[in-house]
Amino acid sequence: MRSLFLVLALSASLAARAQGSSGLVPYEPPPRALTNEIHSQVGLLTGGYSFGGGSWNDLYAATFTGGHYLFHGFTVEAGLLSLTPLEGGGPGWSASLSVRLGYTGERWNVLAGPVVQAAYPSTPLVTVLPSLKGLYRLEKVSLEAGVLDMAGLVPAHVGVSYGPVSLAYVLPLGARAAARIPLSARVGIQVDGFAFRLGSAHSAMLILGLVGNPPSSRPGGKS
Repeated sequence: MRSLFLVLALSASLAARAQGSSGLVPYEPPPRALTNEIHSQVGLLTGGYSFGGGSWNDLYAATFTGGHYLFHGFTVEAGLLSLTPLEGGGPGWSASLSVRLGYTGERWNVLAGPVVQAAYPSTPLVTVLPSLKGLYRLEKVSLEAGVLDMAGLVPAHVGVSYGPVSLAYVLPLGARAAARIPLSARVGIQVDGFAFRLGSAHSAMLILGLVGNPPSSRPGGKS
């Protein structure tokens, strides 16, 4: 867990420096609390359980692709997560699809919908869970909260973001962080990670990739 957040802290520092760099575009609040966005990231996830005599963990290659789009405030969000085991003898391949609908105003956003999880071999093969998240923006600072975010991986969490950097507390014991390093006005490198413990279960993930904003979501543009 310690190495995970050292990497995230470094990414957040780079993002903050990029904001102040004259060669890169500084952050400006968008006309709505969210802007159109697409992203594709890859990385690693580890998870397992602790017991009286020790613990066991499984390691997965993770891919997470998704985004959200605004239709004059009405918002559609979708995300597809795939986990491929890198070690034999443990759980098999699994995937999760989340679809959330909601509305985005000038300062707030609320999204809700199902998360469909499928794993093989597993009983039951498919599980459907509810997911919810929202935010309230105060200039460059946003307050955020959600349940089963990142296609169901992250339990209930509350946090705050400042420009392209965010940090959240994951209930009952954990943390989540993210940072966007801008490459241009519309494209950046996104780093996401979390680590938490829930009862005897524990999980941690670090992913990175590209994130982009379609032209209609540029600051000052139409949503």
